[in-house]
Amino acid sequence: MDTAMQKIWDYLFGSVFRRGATLLTALTFASYLLGLVRDMLFARMLGAGRLLDVYNAAFIVPDTLLNVFVAGALAAAFVPVFTHLLARERSDDARQLAATMLVGAPGAMLVIGILALLFMPQIAGIVAPGFSPDEMALLIRMSRFMLLSPILFALSNTLGSILVSLERFVGYGTSPILYNIGIIGGVFLVPALGPVGLVIGTVGGAALHLCTRIIALWRSRFRPSGPIDLAHPEFRQVLKLMIPRMAGQPVEQITFFLFTNLASSLAVGSIAILSFARNFQSVPVALFGISFSTAVFASLSRAAALNDDAAFMRALKGAAQPLALVTLLSAAFYMIAGRLVIDLFLGGGRFGSEQVAATARLLAVFALSIPAESFIHLFVRAFYALKDTWTPIFISVPGLGLIWALARALIPSLGINALGCAYVISVSIEAVALFFLLRRRLRIAH
Repeated sequence: MDTAMQKIWDYLFGSVFRRGATLLTALTFASYLLGLVRDMLFARMLGAGRLLDVYNAAFIVPDTLLNVFVAGALAAAFVPVFTHLLARERSDDARQLAATMLVGAPGAMLVIGILALLFMPQIAGIVAPGFSPDEMALLIRMSRFMLLSPILFALSNTLGSILVSLERFVGYGTSPILYNIGIIGGVFLVPALGPVGLVIGTVGGAALHLCTRIIALWRSRFRPSGPIDLAHPEFRQVLKLMIPRMAGQPVEQITFFLFTNLASSLAVGSIAILSFARNFQSVPVALFGISFSTAVFASLSRAAALNDDAAFMRALKGAAQPLALVTLLSAAFYMIAGRLVIDLFLGGGRFGSEQVAATARLLAVFALSIPAESFIHLFVRAFYALKDTWTPIFISVPGLGLIWALARALIPSLGINALGCAYVISVSIEAVALFFLLRRRLRIAH
């Protein structure tokens, strides 16, 4: 029996988790437990009302700016180039590249944030056109204050990319935990401070996120140093690789921007229900899809830098095999027990039975996308490790039009569940397309 269990453990966790996936999954799980506590407090203390609708909508602009201009694009471009320098023992160039990125990323986000602040009234009207004038005014104020978060996250995510490249996952994985702690603290400020309490909690959580990674890098042996050189060849290479990623990164943000736009015209609380369902669906995607792909990213990049095809394939297969099993099980669990989960964690207080049922139905639909979305993260990082940031873009961008058309067509008959159906179809097509293109790229026999 012990031998059988050991074989199962080795199959699921042996190769990938030796490179950090165990640690990342555990820390991500802890972060999502706190996220669950956060959602429970939101549901029971605030309910699926307009305040929570406005708060969720206020995330759209800051998150979109961060993910488009820094977060996703930076990780995709920086990790392969930085890892290449380390693998080739060019440590001085690696330190100078890191120092340059630590100045450039938050500096760029500061400039972009100022522009967003000035044009926030116009942007907010696009984000949630169904809001009343008072609700729109609150959305503008909250969005402007929350623009501080992407500036802090720009610096924190740059540090995070360095930590991933160095395969130091404790500080990287702990920071989201503290971010959620900050948001939870903000919920308790609402009775005294009103909506501004939520903003204080969010920005405070972003500051904690940054501090954790500063400490983690300080405790490593790596020190960014050297003159800030925007003409450095590797810095230019990072920028070159970032451009296509920046073009495609908004797809997920735009998708949920479109969903928010559509949901704002449905029943009151629809945006909150959408957010709750998406949050639960994203747990296994983050636990397994993102954790596995993040943990294996440095190994893939190192193998690609050294032209070691055998090592590249071992790393990729080592992540793909257990990922298939755990994500299929996760999807089945939500489809069978989703109503129980929502009722257990969100039901009660101002979150009534009708809202529980609506959230559970939407979650069951979203659950079908868990395996495909998880494998997208893995396939995309495989392309990034090969310093190919264009191919994922060519696949994801056309899907945006499809998801919008499907959502609009299905809403009259399915209501808010149409958003989940459109998402499932789109990500499934994207995952299949990436698989075949990657297999062709790696010359894998049929």
